[in-house]
Amino acid sequence: MKIKEWFRKLVAGLAIGAGAAIPGVSGAAIAVIFHVYEDIIGAVNNFRKKFGWAIKVLIPILLGIVIAVAVCIVVFSYAFEYMMFVLICLFAGFLIGSFPGITDEVKGEKLTRKNVLLIGVGALFVIALGVANILVGLSTFDVKVLFENPQWYLYLILIPVGAVAAVALTVPGLSGSLILLILGFYRPLVDSVTTWAKELLLSPHDFSHTGALFGVLGCFAVGCLIGVVLVSKIMNILLKKWRKETFFVIIGFIGGSILVLFANSNIVDYYMNWAGKDIEGINPLLPMWLEIIIGLVVLAGCAVLSYLLVRAQRKRAALEVKENEELPQE
Repeated sequence: MKIKEWFRKLVAGLAIGAGAAIPGVSGAAIAVIFHVYEDIIGAVNNFRKKFGWAIKVLIPILLGIVIAVAVCIVVFSYAFEYMMFVLICLFAGFLIGSFPGITDEVKGEKLTRKNVLLIGVGALFVIALGVANILVGLSTFDVKVLFENPQWYLYLILIPVGAVAAVALTVPGLSGSLILLILGFYRPLVDSVTTWAKELLLSPHDFSHTGALFGVLGCFAVGCLIGVVLVSKIMNILLKKWRKETFFVIIGFIGGSILVLFANSNIVDYYMNWAGKDIEGINPLLPMWLEIIIGLVVLAGCAVLSYLLVRAQRKRAALEVKENEELPQE
C-alpha cells in the first residue's frame, strides 16, 4: 500500500472515530463518505483468506478510530456540557455537505416508488430511534448507578450492549453512540471511563478502579467485535445481491440521522436549559442567541467544506477512470 493511500485510510479512520463518538452520527456512514466502507467489510469477511491484505486495510483505519475516539471522549465530554449545539451543528454540516457523495452510489437509478419507499423506511427507522432516545431520557431508570460500584453482572451486560452498538457502527446511517444513548449507557460509560482513566494516569495515581476500567473496556470491546463480525457478513451479502436497494435504505438512514442530531435526549436537555430549566451536567458558556448564530455559521462552513471534498473526490475518481481508459489494452 502506498504511503498516500495509507494516510488517506488513517484520515478516514479519524473521521469515523470522531463520528462514532457523537450520538446521531454514523461511523459507518462516514466510512461510506470516505469510500472505505466496502474495504472494511471486505477485509473483515476475508480476514482469514486474505490475512495480509486485510491487515493492511484495517490497521490505518483502526489506528485512526482509536486515536479519534480517545481524543473525542475527552473533548466531547466538555462540549456536551458547555457548547453542545455548536458541536451538533459541526457534524450536521459535515453530513449535509457530504450527502451528494453518498447519492453518487445510486447515480443513474430512477426514483421509483420502490426506491422512495426504501429511503422512507430507512429515515423513519432512524427517526424512531431518536424519539425512543428522548423517551428513554425522560424515564426514571438511571444506568449510571451500575457504574458507581461495578458488579460482575455489569461486565456481562456490556457484551450484548457492545454487540448492539457495533451493529449500528457497521450499518451506514445508524449511530452506535445513539443506540448507547437509547439504552442509557452512553454518558455513564463515557464519564466512568474518563474518570477512571484520569485517576490512573494523573498524579497522584489512584489504582482503585483499574480493574473496573479494563473490565468495562474489555467486555465492551468483545461485544463490539462480535457485532462487527456478524453484521459485516450480512452487509457483505446485501451489497453483493442488492447493492442499489441497500444504498437507498442507507440514504434514508443518513437523512434521518441529520434530523436525529437535533432531536435526541442530550440536545433536548440542552434546549430545556436554554428555556430556563436547571439540568445537571449542562452549563452553556454562551447566551442562546449567540450559540445559535455560531452553530449555524459552523454548520454552513462545514457543509461547504465537506461538499468541496466530495467534488475533489469525484474529480479524482473521474481522472482515475480516464487514465485506465487510456492504458494500452493487452
